[in-house]
Amino acid sequence: MGISESTVSEGTPALLQQVRRELDAGEFGNAALQLQLIGERTLSHKERIDYLALSAELHLASKEPELAAGYLDQLGELMAYASPDQENRISLLRAAWYENTGQYLAAARERDFLSGALDGEDKDQNQELIWTDLMAITELELLEWAEKTPDTQFGQWLQLAAISRNSRLTLDEHLEAVTQWQKQHPLHPASKKLPGGLALLSDLAAHRPTHVALLLPLSGPLEKTGQAIRDGFMAAYYESLDKGYATPDVNVYDSQQYPETEIAYVQAQMDGAQWVVGPISKPAVQALQAKTSLPLPTLALNYGDRSETGTTPANLYQFGLAAEDEAVQIAEQAWADGHRRALVLVPQGNWGERIYAAFEERWLALGGEIGEQRFYPNRQDYNPEIKALLNVDDSQKRFQQMRKLLKQPTEFEPRRREDVDWVFMVALPQQARQIKPTLAFNFAGDLPVYATSHVYSGEANSQKDRDLNGIQFCDVPWLLEPSALHDSVNAALNNGQGGYARLYAMGVDSFRLLARIRQLEVFPHSQMFGATGALMLDGERRIHRRTECTEFRAGKPRRLAGF
Repeated sequence: MGISESTVSEGTPALLQQVRRELDAGEFGNAALQLQLIGERTLSHKERIDYLALSAELHLASKEPELAAGYLDQLGELMAYASPDQENRISLLRAAWYENTGQYLAAARERDFLSGALDGEDKDQNQELIWTDLMAITELELLEWAEKTPDTQFGQWLQLAAISRNSRLTLDEHLEAVTQWQKQHPLHPASKKLPGGLALLSDLAAHRPTHVALLLPLSGPLEKTGQAIRDGFMAAYYESLDKGYATPDVNVYDSQQYPETEIAYVQAQMDGAQWVVGPISKPAVQALQAKTSLPLPTLALNYGDRSETGTTPANLYQFGLAAEDEAVQIAEQAWADGHRRALVLVPQGNWGERIYAAFEERWLALGGEIGEQRFYPNRQDYNPEIKALLNVDDSQKRFQQMRKLLKQPTEFEPRRREDVDWVFMVALPQQARQIKPTLAFNFAGDLPVYATSHVYSGEANSQKDRDLNGIQFCDVPWLLEPSALHDSVNAALNNGQGGYARLYAMGVDSFRLLARIRQLEVFPHSQMFGATGALMLDGERRIHRRTECTEFRAGKPRRLAGF
């Protein structure tokens, strides 16, 4: 609706209240019109603070943090005139701006500084947002900042967050570390009310499954896949057993020996199983997903297609190494890094199309644009595809036309298109080793390149991967962070984990998830930090991952602070 004459004649306080109602209702267009009217008036200091705060809030809600920044700067100049409530509101807006721009440490610090001035639900909500911000920061960065702020409330927040971000801890070790932290800091607000589902750890440890059926292909075409997951699962099992923690009885079944999954369930029930882990084939998971209920709670190790009805068995959970999650994360990271218009290179076929669809949906939702996308075939020479993607051919054609018109010798240097600021690439190592130099050859060496984990073989090889220098990608902590469990698995294998390393990590997390799924379900925003990344559960009981990010430098992955 438009602005009425009666609205124009209203007093400023009434107009400010109207803007508040419009923002709460999501009517951002009307709120902007109202604020334009208010901005033309002569305002008291109190009214101007409210006007600036509402303007900043509007731009934050509209995903325009760069515009909100100007209003926050003006608010900073008026702090001497702000009431206590206005001071709190400005501080919350500043925290929200930090969150919008990916500055999660600064946001958490701002919220911690404000926490003493809040009470009731506002205090509880702010405390959970502190935790959410801290969970977006790497364990290494949390530990570094905790050392810089010892014996402070914020430093203690950082210590607790680093405990939860430690992907190497078993459930029992996590519980012990949190309990010890509480004993050391009994007066800390997080000690009185543990955030993010941490209060549930003790109950989870007491009620974990005691008998599990592991249903994997241990023969046939997926034999090596099944064996890697099994060995990762059992490595985590023996780690807990060796440390003296409670472990379930595990029965392993070769899914290839059961033509019908129902028969495997019958056998597992007869053997006393309380949970099933598996199967891993997509058709088998699809079949489970189509049922109204399952005989046993099941952690399937793949994803079925999204149900059109949105209904799946209430005791079916789905977990896998979905490339779509990586595509979403890359889109979010590129946006946070300030990029706005992408070129996309993905392989032809259903797999590439699925990754592109996930990326496109998230990137456009953030407000990004796609200059062009190319679905490339598997070939030896990628130059034709990349020249076309970068419009280098068009540059050469324009030169030829100009030379014909001028009818005289003319100096010329081909150019690439200038309307994009980054490249999203999905490629296997052998493809990426050709694509990255070809981008540079076609005058795009200055464009940042982000890739999914498929760009990395899983084994550091500076000689083979030197052409990948500068590529930023996200991968499982199992490959990027040192851990005793990873080293022990490697030592037990004659030729190392090789290309199956991520599947070993998936096996490790499958074991650890069994005791944690209820935490993820009861607390929708809680996470389990595992060998494959930060794991979260959505409303359809599908587990999503956020992985650790890095960059190729000197042919090897190097961690990036804050990335």
